[in-house]
Amino acid sequence: SGMTRGCVNSGMTVVFKKRGECAASNVGAAPRRDSLLFAAKRLVTMLVLAWCMSAAVAQANVYRCSTTDEVYSALKSVQPGDMILLEGGKTYEIAESFVLKADGTESERITFTSEDPSGQGRYAIITTVGQKKEESLVAIKLRGSFWHLSRLEIAGKRVPLEPGFWDTNGFQLGIYLQGAGSHHNVIEDIHIHHTHNAAVAVRDESHHITFRRMRIHHIGEWLDADYNAHEGEGFYIGSSKGFDEEGNKAVVRDILIEDSVIGPGLLGQYIDLKYAASYVTVRNNVLHCSEKSYNEEVVMLAGYANLIEGNRFVGSSDSLDRYIRVFNKKTKVPVRVDYLDAKDIPAPTGRDNKVVDNIFYTDDPEVKLVKNDLKAADRPTFIFENNSVEPLANF
Repeated sequence: SGMTRGCVNSGMTVVFKKRGECAASNVGAAPRRDSLLFAAKRLVTMLVLAWCMSAAVAQANVYRCSTTDEVYSALKSVQPGDMILLEGGKTYEIAESFVLKADGTESERITFTSEDPSGQGRYAIITTVGQKKEESLVAIKLRGSFWHLSRLEIAGKRVPLEPGFWDTNGFQLGIYLQGAGSHHNVIEDIHIHHTHNAAVAVRDESHHITFRRMRIHHIGEWLDADYNAHEGEGFYIGSSKGFDEEGNKAVVRDILIEDSVIGPGLLGQYIDLKYAASYVTVRNNVLHCSEKSYNEEVVMLAGYANLIEGNRFVGSSDSLDRYIRVFNKKTKVPVRVDYLDAKDIPAPTGRDNKVVDNIFYTDDPEVKLVKNDLKAADRPTFIFENNSVEPLANF
């Protein structure tokens, strides 16, 4: 009680002071007879109070978290402009997801990051407790808006089985953005590896999300020769269903994935743009495609109006039949959207996708660059231009 934020800022961390300490000492003093002097003093008082109020807004809290419990506590308290700062190089074991549900603003984002006190540039590491396998645990659930995530490593580990097969201990998913409330978030400089389902999932009307300088590799598990390997996508964008049994919508839009390194070791698609994913731009990424996978393509285009541009696809594997597949995905319960001049139509799955200015580094003459499985009426809407093939040695 009797506390207020933002009057004094020591370094990066706000120092709390008692309410009123920013105010001038003559607040509430009786006015003098000299009206000009009184007006001047009143003006000065108002300016001082205004400065304190603006400082309270501008100087946000920094929550320095050295333990997992401190992170959970900070997530319950953050407000626009605040920062949650983990310690780089330290491991934070979690049994429950870090849930980011507060909302920042366009001018005051909420920051979730780490800083290495040793100066080595290490990220904070988030793992399951004891690095055991958690079938349904997500490391970070991002449900709020205007967040900035950076400098975090979400880690698991491979557990060898018989030769050529392995289990994966760790999280089901690394980062999960879900719901219309998850929008205008920036996620960059995040390292995700050894999750047993997917690295990143974006679903249920989430929109305006930027992923930049991500590092994703070794996702999924392959237990034995008779087991169809479990998921393993890098970016799972949207849903294969229009509405699922819980009423979630497949619509996802305005996503940017750029300047990232994806692979090797993803068992599923590296970029999986599902039904009703639209206006997704994937550009200037490097995709390492040489290790074992159970999927026949690296990029799946089942959404509409998406752009794959300026990426470098490096290498191939025995299972890889094509780098990119575009097709119409039908669903029993389609969502309806407004698109171009059409109103309230079933999402035009597969239409108006572009693949341009990409380089495919491969020595395999059998692998296809793209497989166009669109129905005849939609085939002309697919644009495949200015892509090239180069020897693997040129990378």
